[in-house]
Amino acid sequence: MRKLGLILGSLAALATGAASANAAEYELKISSMFPSTHFIQKLALEPWANEIEEKTGGRVHITFFSAGSSLGDATKQYDQVRSGVVDFAVGIPAIPRGRHPRIVLVELPFTVPNSAVGTCALTRMKDTFQPDFKGTRILSLTVTEPSAVHTKEKVETLDDLKGLRIRTPTPAITAMLEEIGATPVGMPPTEIYESVERGVVDGNIMPWGPVGAFKLWEVLHYHIDARINPVSMYTLMNQRSYDSLPKDIQKVIDETSDEVFSNWGHWWADTDKEAIDAAKANGNEIIPMSDEVRNQWRERLMPVVDNYIKTESGMDPDAARAIYADIGKAVAACED
Repeated sequence: MRKLGLILGSLAALATGAASANAAEYELKISSMFPSTHFIQKLALEPWANEIEEKTGGRVHITFFSAGSSLGDATKQYDQVRSGVVDFAVGIPAIPRGRHPRIVLVELPFTVPNSAVGTCALTRMKDTFQPDFKGTRILSLTVTEPSAVHTKEKVETLDDLKGLRIRTPTPAITAMLEEIGATPVGMPPTEIYESVERGVVDGNIMPWGPVGAFKLWEVLHYHIDARINPVSMYTLMNQRSYDSLPKDIQKVIDETSDEVFSNWGHWWADTDKEAIDAAKANGNEIIPMSDEVRNQWRERLMPVVDNYIKTESGMDPDAARAIYADIGKAVAACED
């Protein structure tokens, strides 16, 4: 029995030693407001994490805490990464409202034409937006493809929304709908499907991606491809966590983030296409909007934009106006 005990003890010591040898030197945590099945995790975050682990020779291991976990609350992503509860976080600046006033200016109506250009513009302006994310290092900023208008009954133009009850995602879109003469209705995306069925709302303004995710094309059969406004998103790292890492690992994180996250524009567009294809397969009608008409709407809504900057942005109006103008310049440069 004594001999057996010695053998078992030796085996346990060997197992413990092997586990220690295989353990990562730096165990890092990432939280996300998106489910583990979402394309953001499958196409972007997991390949990014795997590449960091591989390029550091296993010295770094990244553990995910996605939506549904104790760290997956959409309203807490920035607070978690800033305080160091997690090392990385992925979230939407508009949730909760008022926390990141500079970057959400990109979500004003008809500011960006598509995700690729919008993401390029935000990337160029990282330093401008850094004050929105104090205590963190910006690894990635991106925007979705801009929103379409999705309605139960056919509409040909945005003016046809007059008199309709339309679900609104942001204060700026609320102001746009009021300018048109529609009735804006606020509600979470999860309530839209049932609200359309019950006649609470007649339509919705939203990017195609969540229209596909929530299968809203089943109840909203007409879509104006207006490309109104995108939704912005960040990937952040706690600055103290970053500073505590060796320089070679910092370099891997920076380079891998730049390399992998440069594909955001393609990922958003591909996801939108899946939703558009599903709507077409359902027999839905998609009404195009020309660049000329978009420009006309941009001009028409400038008073709405200016009023938002003065009364809703939460910033000094002159400072907000300057940042909004710089976003326009960055967008133009990225379009060239």
